[in-house]
Amino acid sequence: MESQLTAETKTATVSMWQHYYELSKPGITQMVALTGLAGYYLALPTDVVTYAANQSNWWHFLAAMLGIVTLSAGSGVVNHVLELNNDRSMKRTATRPLPAGLVSVRAAMVFAAVLTAVGVALLWSVNPLTCVLGVVTWVTYVALYTPMKRRTRLALYVGGIPGALPFAGGWTAVTGSMDAMAWVLFGILFFWQLPHFLALSWMYRSDYTDGGFVMHATSDDTGSRVGLLTVATSLLTAVSAVLPTIMGVTGWLYGGGVLVLGLWLTWESVRMYQQRDHASARRVLVTSYAVLMGIVALMLVDKMP
Repeated sequence: MESQLTAETKTATVSMWQHYYELSKPGITQMVALTGLAGYYLALPTDVVTYAANQSNWWHFLAAMLGIVTLSAGSGVVNHVLELNNDRSMKRTATRPLPAGLVSVRAAMVFAAVLTAVGVALLWSVNPLTCVLGVVTWVTYVALYTPMKRRTRLALYVGGIPGALPFAGGWTAVTGSMDAMAWVLFGILFFWQLPHFLALSWMYRSDYTDGGFVMHATSDDTGSRVGLLTVATSLLTAVSAVLPTIMGVTGWLYGGGVLVLGLWLTWESVRMYQQRDHASARRVLVTSYAVLMGIVALMLVDKMP
C-alpha cells in the first residue's frame, strides 16, 4: 500500500512539473534557445575549441543561454495568465494548465517571477546590453504584444520584436555591441516569424475568432491578403538570411544554403496564396520550421574550422 502511494505521489509530481513546463511555452523557448545559441556561436572571436579551453568562458556561455531561456520562459508564463479567458474559449487551448485548473494563477505568477528574476540576474552578469535586450523582450511580449492581439492586426509585427531579439542577444552576449550584424540577426528572425504565424493563424482562424483575437486571418474571408503577406514576408526572410554572407560574416556554404531554403519557403507561400486552405498553410508552417533549423545548422557548420 505504501509503495502504491509513493508511486502515485511520484506520478503526481511528474505531472505537475509537466504542467509548469507547458506554462513556459516550450516551443517558443526552444526556438529562443536555438537562435540565442546560434547568435552566440557566430559571434565567437576564435574557433569554439580555443574558446572552450578557457573555463571562464563556460560560465559566460551558460549564464547567457540560461538567462535568455529563463527570461523568455517567464514572459511565456505571464502570457498564459493574461490570456486565460481567451484560452478557455478556444478548443486548441482549453486544456492548457490554467484554463483546465491544473495550476492556479497565483502559483503561475510566482513561477513567472522566479524565472524572470533569475533571467535578469544571469544576463546582467553577462553584460548590461544583453540584459537590457532581455528586459525589452519581456516587456514587449507581455505589455505590448499580448494585449494588442485582442485589439489590432499590428500585433503580428509588434510580436516579431520579442521573438527576434534573442537572436541578437546571443550575438551581443559575446560582442557587447548592438552592431550591424546584431541587427541582421534580428531581421532574419523577425521576418521569419511573419509567414510562420500568418500560416498558423490561417489554419486556426475560427479558433482565434472564438478567442477574441484580432488578426489578418480573422478579418480576411478569402485569404487573399493573408496569402500575399505570406509570400512577401517569405521573400523578406530569404533576402535577410543571405545578408551575413554579403557582410562577410559567413561563407558561401551558408549563403547558398539559406538562399535555397528561403526560396523553398517562398514557393510554399505562393502555393498557400493559390490554394488558401488548411493543408497549404500547414505546409508553410512545417517548411518554416525546417527553414529556421536549416539557417541555424548552416551557421554552425559554416563556422567550423
